[in-house]
Amino acid sequence: MFYKLKPFVSSSTFSISYKDPLKVPVQIEISKDTIYMTVHVEFDPVYLLPIDRTDTKDVLLKSKPEGYTYADAFVEGIKSHWAKHYIFEGTRTPVVVKMNVIRKDDPDAVFDPGQRFFLVRHTNVSKTSFVTSPVWRMGWGFLLTGCPEAAMINWSLTHPGTINMNDYSRISSFMSVASHEFGHVLGVGDAYGAHYRCFYEAPGTETYIMNNSGSVNPRELEMVLRAHETGKMQYFPYKVSIPRFLRNTLGKLKKK
Repeated sequence: MFYKLKPFVSSSTFSISYKDPLKVPVQIEISKDTIYMTVHVEFDPVYLLPIDRTDTKDVLLKSKPEGYTYADAFVEGIKSHWAKHYIFEGTRTPVVVKMNVIRKDDPDAVFDPGQRFFLVRHTNVSKTSFVTSPVWRMGWGFLLTGCPEAAMINWSLTHPGTINMNDYSRISSFMSVASHEFGHVLGVGDAYGAHYRCFYEAPGTETYIMNNSGSVNPRELEMVLRAHETGKMQYFPYKVSIPRFLRNTLGKLKKK
């Protein structure tokens, strides 16, 4: 459950297969030094509407074509962050990730009618974005893993979760956060010091996408591959400290 780094050698390093691919929204295939990701995603209708550019000062948004949507930004974000070249420990040959995103709203998309998609929806119930499992899957994930994070994200290959995206003033921030949340859908836990991690930040992960929405580290990609090989979400190690938990919790309450 808690990930331990293993060198990436070739496709023989990981054995990834799916009993029923139609039930798996995100599928991974490895061929030599290329990792193929097929992503089936459905968007909240509000994300299919053109972004309002009235009085915008967002330079990146201004550079986008008319009719550009948050769904477009989501796809562009996860591709720019995850689909790239990686150098794994112990190897010299780059490994490349290629991503094919199949949108349910795309009239030209080709997919089996029985294919399962994961959902990206708009939310403003909190100040953050997050991934949740269906209500009927919540809670017992913690009992299975002993990891507090699993109480909300009871991840599996067939039920990777729903991404709930908040509003952001800049499209670049939306893309970055979307890529972080997509990491959960791929099967990787958080690395930053969240309350459900007892405010413990995984050492050496300061620049990771699963920490501060930075860039995807080869280790994170390995965690994705291991999640799809084992069918179990991969979590960064954390340490339980009651004093640290109480100190940070009280600090947050004082700021309110």
